[in-house]
Amino acid sequence: MTTLTEHQRAAIVMALLVISVFLTYYFHAVLMLGTVFSHFFYIPIILTALWWEKRSILVAIFLGGLVVVSSLLYRPDLLTLNDYGRALMFIVIAFVVASLSEQLKGREQEVKRQRDLMQRYLDVAGVLFAVIGTDHTIRLVNRHGCELLGYREEELLGKDWFDTVVPGGLREARRQAFDEAIARKAALPGQRENPVVTRSGDELILAWQDTVFTGDDGRPLGVIGSGADITDRIRAEKELREAHDEANLYLDIMTHDINNANAVALGYADLLETTLGAGEREMVRKLRAGVDRSIEIIQNVTTIRRLHSHETATKPVDLDAIVRAEIAHHPGARIAYRGETVGVMADDLLSEVFANLIGNSIKFGDPEIEITVRVEESGDQVEVSVEDTGPGVPDAVKPILFTRFARGKSSRSGKGLGLYITRTLIERYGGRVWVDDRVPGRPECGAAFRFTLLRSGWRRKPPAACPLVTARS
Repeated sequence: MTTLTEHQRAAIVMALLVISVFLTYYFHAVLMLGTVFSHFFYIPIILTALWWEKRSILVAIFLGGLVVVSSLLYRPDLLTLNDYGRALMFIVIAFVVASLSEQLKGREQEVKRQRDLMQRYLDVAGVLFAVIGTDHTIRLVNRHGCELLGYREEELLGKDWFDTVVPGGLREARRQAFDEAIARKAALPGQRENPVVTRSGDELILAWQDTVFTGDDGRPLGVIGSGADITDRIRAEKELREAHDEANLYLDIMTHDINNANAVALGYADLLETTLGAGEREMVRKLRAGVDRSIEIIQNVTTIRRLHSHETATKPVDLDAIVRAEIAHHPGARIAYRGETVGVMADDLLSEVFANLIGNSIKFGDPEIEITVRVEESGDQVEVSVEDTGPGVPDAVKPILFTRFARGKSSRSGKGLGLYITRTLIERYGGRVWVDDRVPGRPECGAAFRFTLLRSGWRRKPPAACPLVTARS
């Protein structure tokens, strides 16, 4: 719609006033008629009120006076009370329309101020903001959106959103989803990845979310959407996944080959042990210990990979079965366990916790070491203790014992991965792990590794017989 300039408006009003003067003269002096022509005077009065508000009162006074003066000069016999009333009505109409015009312009200015303020807010935002009408046209877009898409604002406003910025292969599906959102007056919840095409033809991926907005009558007017450019992040994540898959491939190959080499080494060690004398057998046992250490390292690496892969979720697990299975792996150890048929929330890696704790007690203790496994229920938690009569853990080492690569002070201390894995697993299950003295205040009397697990509420029937001790042979 074309907007008239001030000069054009003034010219129109002046022309209308000239016509009004001519009509007054023509009807009074030539046709000798009354004020029937004066209805025309409302046109310049109303236009002046709309364009310049209160100035219309001056125009009304001029035209009202014109009617009265003309009647007095040319046909005083035609002048009636109705003419004075009409002149007064000109002034009243001018005042009313001017007041309404002022209110209307005030509201328009407030709306414009609010719109400009909103536009400034949108312009400083670091994401694309767009308002898309029900006819698919772009009603509003912020500065960042224009820069992101490579257009000027005037090049986007009024254009079809889907034809302009949506990739061709996705156009119809996105248009259909938009129409369905308008029909149900609700957009899809949450954030989703939506590709867009820039003016130069580059494809960007936006983290898009939108909402349908409605008018006062509840009818949908369009969709307000916002999108952050995550193209670089998506590409980086893809490259990271590819690098991760490649690294896992190398680890799988390495683990497979090392396990094969370990199996061969253990086989030959068994053969050698049956053919050598007592002195040489000690060397074979050291060889086996080295191979066992290699197997332990591979097992730790595999466990850590599973921990970081998030492939498993917690589920009810039979704690008693896990403990008994681990005790069975150490037939020559002195392990006391009463047996508790309780279920906990864990996963298949829970056995690694007992393998590490029981294995550490056996590794760092003397040949006569005794190990006790205790299980106690407390509310919705289960506390498990693995106690031993070994060398214990010094107070200075306790705070860092479960951190990665922490080492004890013993000459046989390992790299700390086993206890790090233990802590990671227990925290993953929603529990905590710590180490105490088996005899409070006397670290040299042995250690007590304790951890908590969430009870699952699952419980099975106790076994008929539950051995207390697995005797050392």
